Parts: sequence; structure tokens; C-alpha cells
Amino acid sequence: MSDLPAASYATSLPFLLSQVGARAGQLFAARLAPLGVSPRAFGVLSNLTGTSGRTQQQLADALGMHRNNMVGLIDEMEAAGWVRRHRSAQDRRAFEIRLTPAGAVLVDQVTALIPPMEAEIVGDLTPDDRHALVDLLVQVAATLQLDPGIHPHLRARSRSACAAPDSPASDSTDSRN
Repeated sequence: MSDLPAASYATSLPFLLSQVGARAGQLFAARLAPLGVSPRAFGVLSNLTGTSGRTQQQLADALGMHRNNMVGLIDEMEAAGWVRRHRSAQDRRAFEIRLTPAGAVLVDQVTALIPPMEAEIVGDLTPDDRHALVDLLVQVAATLQLDPGIHPHLRARSRSACAAPDSPASDSTDSRN
């Protein structure tokens, strides 16, 4: 049992985290929209940064996405010129996904959007308070066994246009993995 007094719904930690998280997600999506990329596609791109490529299945597993959803998203990202599929040298049945130069530029553009967005979200906090908040949120994420850099909503969505989420995917299969 907790030693803390009961909080009203509006001041409860679950509500406030959800409320702030939802608003931060809206702000992030709005900042990405002019670049033509969705938060979901950026999640994949950011997980390719600094790697020599990952298979579609490795990406799907790391991000908690169904492989069919990953195939559709990679199709869209490849059409946009952000990634390229290459046959895996280890497994000719698999495709490695690699960032293109255009994909790397896009990651850099989105990364540059983060500091001003953070300032907007926590502009009234002192630098020490900001660092403390980040440290506490990292601890909470660890307690909840969340993987660093992996947004749980990546798992909840199906195939999407690079700029907008849509409805759940069918159970059809695709031989590309």
C-alpha cells in the first residue's frame, strides 16, 4: 500500500503522464508533417541510424511490429527514397534495410527539431529541473520495462502512409522479411 495520499484523477501520475505524452506526440507529429514523415516511419529510421543495416524481421522484432506491417512501412519508406532493401549476405531469403543518404538527412532534420520542441514542452522548468525530469522518466521507463528508443505505439498500428496512421492490417502474409 502506498504512503502517498490518493490523488484526484486530474492530478494523478497516470493521467498527467498520459496527458503530457499525448500532447507531446501531437506536437512531434505536427513538426514531422511538413517533412512528409510520420512518427512511426521516423521510429524505424532512427533505429537504422548508426547501423550497417538490419533485416526487416530484426526491425519488426526490435520495434514490436508485426512483420506484415513492417513490410508495408518499408515499402513506403523505400518509395520515399529514405531506405533501400539489400539481399542479406547471411541469408539470401532476407532483406537488409539500410538508410539512404536522403534518409540520413531526414533523420538529421528531425533530430534538429527535438531541442526546440523540448523547450516548448518544458520551457518553464529550470535546466536542473529538466535534467531531473528526464532522469525520473528514464527510471519510470525502466520500471515499466520499456525499451529505450522504442515507442510502444509502434506495436499498436498497422500499415500506414508515411505521414498518417490507419486501421489494423489484415492477416495476409508477404514473403519478404
